[in-house]
Amino acid sequence: MNAYVTRLRSLLERISQDVVPSTPVVQQKPRVPTQAFSEFLINRELGDWAEEVVRRGVNDSGLPVVALPYGRTGNLVAGEPGFADFFLDYHEELRTLGKRPDLLIFPAGKAPAADWMGKPAAELVSVASQAVAGFEVRCSQQSLTGTRTPADLSFTPKIEDIRNVMRWIERHGVPHFYVQVIFGAAYALSFERILELLGVGPKAGGYTIAREPRNQFKATVYVPLDKGVCLSTRFQDPDLAAFRKQLSSGRMLFGVKFSGGLLEFDKQKLSSLLKI
Repeated sequence: MNAYVTRLRSLLERISQDVVPSTPVVQQKPRVPTQAFSEFLINRELGDWAEEVVRRGVNDSGLPVVALPYGRTGNLVAGEPGFADFFLDYHEELRTLGKRPDLLIFPAGKAPAADWMGKPAAELVSVASQAVAGFEVRCSQQSLTGTRTPADLSFTPKIEDIRNVMRWIERHGVPHFYVQVIFGAAYALSFERILELLGVGPKAGGYTIAREPRNQFKATVYVPLDKGVCLSTRFQDPDLAAFRKQLSSGRMLFGVKFSGGLLEFDKQKLSSLLKI
C-alpha cells in the first residue's frame, strides 16, 4: 500500500458516519431507471464536452503528460434496449472496483495504446495504475459573471461517490482530483482535500451538504471553488446544436450538442497539481 492510500484511509476514518456512512452505498441489485428525460441528455452532453475540453487543455499545456479518457462510454438511455444490462454492469463495477475517474493523466511516452478504450475495468488495473493522476470532471451551468465570485460557486462531489472513489484509489494508488468546469474557468480540488474538509465538519470546513432536485436529490457536498485552485487562464464557450432522440416507445427526447470551445491551462499551476 502506498503512502497516498494510507493517508486517505486515515482521513476517511475521521469523517463522521453521519456524513459518509460506512455501510456500502452500492446495492447488490440497484433499481434500474425506466425513463429518461431531455434534461438528462443535456447534462450528459455537457459533461462529455467538459471532459473533452479538459483533456485537450491538459494535452496542449506543454507539460510532458498525456490525458486519456477512462470513464465508461455508451450513449444508451433509460427506456432503450440494452440499457438495463449496461446499468447493472456499471453498478457491479462500482461495487468491485470503484468509480473510475473520467480522465487519466500519464507521463508522456508511457500512455497505453488507443485500443484500451472499451475494455472492462478489471482488465485495465495494471495499466491504469501507471497514471500520475485521475480527473473526475464535472460541469455546471454556471458562469463567473456579474457579482458572482469563486466563493459563490462550488465543487459538487456526491456523498455516495466518496467510498466508490476511495475503492478505486485503494486498488490503483493513483492521486485523484475533482475538476469543476464552469463557463469562464476551470477549478481543481484534490480528493485528499475533500476528505480533510469532510473530517472537520461543515462549519470548520466551510462547506454545506444538500439534496437538490438538479442532483436527483442525492446528498451532495458543496465546496466553494475558492478552496481549490483555478487552473485556467483562458476560456472560450462551446458551439451549440440542438438534436432529438426517439426512444423505441416513440417518446421523443431533445438535447444540445456542445462542441469546440477552449480551455487553456496555467502550465505552472497544472504542473504543481500533478507534481511533475
